[in-house]
Order: sequence, then structure tokens, then C-alpha cells
Amino acid sequence: MSNWKQNFLNELKINPKRIFLIDAFGALITAISLFGILAQLEPHFGMPKKTLYLLSGIGFSLFIFSMSCNRFIKSNWKPFLKILIISNSIYSLISLGLIIKYSEKLTELGWIYFILELIIIGIIIIVEYKSYLNQVSN
Repeated sequence: MSNWKQNFLNELKINPKRIFLIDAFGALITAISLFGILAQLEPHFGMPKKTLYLLSGIGFSLFIFSMSCNRFIKSNWKPFLKILIISNSIYSLISLGLIIKYSEKLTELGWIYFILELIIIGIIIIVEYKSYLNQVSN
């Protein structure tokens, strides 16, 4: 792994406040993408609009939670980081379940979007978990 990537990951592990900010940014992008793009272009992605609105609402809720943690939590990050890890994992499982449920309707573009989203969220969960473990050991 390159030195700058390692430094970036180490910085996130020791500074959960930045993790909350990155997570909030990702959740906001997800909410806007699902609500403002995918739902408006439903035939091009294949996921029902109502389902996209539900996922967007969950994403926006995670945005509010992460921004609140970034802004207001000054110490003892562990319980909030754990909630975020669990919430992101649940969101991923819900998304995966919906992908399976609507697999016949999803278009190629829909598959690409949801698989990329799951990969990105998975990476974020791993970084959050490593930071959580680092907080536990300190």
C-alpha cells in the first residue's frame, strides 16, 4: 500500500471525527443519488421508485446521524462509531436484499450502481471498524 494511503488510513483510525464527516458525505451522496437521480430515471435502473425513496430516507438519516456525531461528540466516540458500523451494515443488508428481490427488474446500470455502492460502503465499514478497534485498545 502506498505511503499516502497508509497515512490517510492511520489518520482516520486515530481521529474518528473525520470518519463521521466522510460517512456523512457518503450518506448524503447516496441519498441525493437515489432520490434525485435513480428515482427520476427509474426505467433506466430498474429499482422501483418507492424502494429508492426508502433507501434514500435511510441514507439521509445516516447523514444526519454522522453529521451530528461529527459536530457534537467531543470524546468517547466508541458507542457512536459502533452504532454507525451497525447502521451501515444494516443498510447494506437491506440493499442486498432489495437487489435480490428486484434482480429480474434491475437493468445493467442498476446492477452497476448498487454493486459499486455496496463495495464503497463495505470499504467504509472496514475503515470504521479498524478505527473502532483502535479506540477500544486505547
